[in-house]
Amino acid sequence: MLATYYQDRSEIRVGKIDVPDIINPSDAIVRVTLAGICGADLNFIDYGPEMGVEQGMRLGHEFVGIVEAVGKDVTNVKVGDRVVASAMFVDGECHHCSRDLPSACETGGLFGSPLFAQHGGPDIQGGQSEYVRVPFANASLFTLPESLASEETDHMVLPLADNFATGYHGALNSNIQEGETVVVIGDGAVGQSAVIAASLFNPAQIILVGRHDSRLEFGKTKAGATHVVNAKTMDPIEFVKSLTGGYGAMSIIDSVGNQDSVSQALAMAHAGGKLSILGFGHLYAPVEAPYGEALWKNLTVHTGIVNVAAYMKKLLPIVESGKLNPGVIFTNTLKLADAVKGYELMGSRAPGTVKVALKP
Repeated sequence: MLATYYQDRSEIRVGKIDVPDIINPSDAIVRVTLAGICGADLNFIDYGPEMGVEQGMRLGHEFVGIVEAVGKDVTNVKVGDRVVASAMFVDGECHHCSRDLPSACETGGLFGSPLFAQHGGPDIQGGQSEYVRVPFANASLFTLPESLASEETDHMVLPLADNFATGYHGALNSNIQEGETVVVIGDGAVGQSAVIAASLFNPAQIILVGRHDSRLEFGKTKAGATHVVNAKTMDPIEFVKSLTGGYGAMSIIDSVGNQDSVSQALAMAHAGGKLSILGFGHLYAPVEAPYGEALWKNLTVHTGIVNVAAYMKKLLPIVESGKLNPGVIFTNTLKLADAVKGYELMGSRAPGTVKVALKP
């Protein structure tokens, strides 16, 4: 089968590898019909040696597909089901999973990455491939309702595996109240997803802060931002305060998580506001956040990894209802064989590109 895999720092390849087999009785084999390239994938290849990525590791943690085989302990899905996977495989039974915190699963891990891969047994696969072995299939795969179980709806469902669920995680944890102002920092796929998700809470204004004009335009015309500001040409703190009577925003979602974005979030927050920090920027450069400002302004700062498996049953009906379409974040769909081009488009922030889907 074809699969995308890590070759060396900042270098991926697409090549032929063996089709995976069931190893554990809780496994399933999924034939992938659509996969996504995530910003985290770019980080894994750019910081491969530091992250512990090994040559030949198959990439990708966002995929939908059709169940091809199941182990004897799999009861929640069956052969022929069209499914979406959680970006993290989780056992669904441990102390944390039972508390709706599957991101802290004691035996979980992230597909297509070295993060706790050993928990799923040997040969953990990434989803940017024709087939993938899914550990703990009962908790990690979700059968799609009939109205979303087709190739035509794959793009709508795929973001629930990670990016849209992460945006929803940010919206939920920033405590958006009806009629209030929300700020989203970061104009990538997670930031755009956070804008879309924020609309579920009926805020008065959604301000998207970014650094790429084409993505900011996308945020306004496709994702639903009411205002956008390019931080390269305008001070986003002053912009937010000018729209809020000088007080700042009550809810801020930071999809970047580096020194600049965290400092901006704290400075543009309304007293008593809530910040949800989703971005991984702090993994690659230290962040010295001015927490004194958070103290004096009585801010709540929420960090953490998305709990995809806990949100899926809530988000699938929202998408099925047609209330919103997370699939708008996909600006490019390429063949799996062209994955290298997809990584280049996303890595260079090419005008018109927000997120790339790969079709085996």
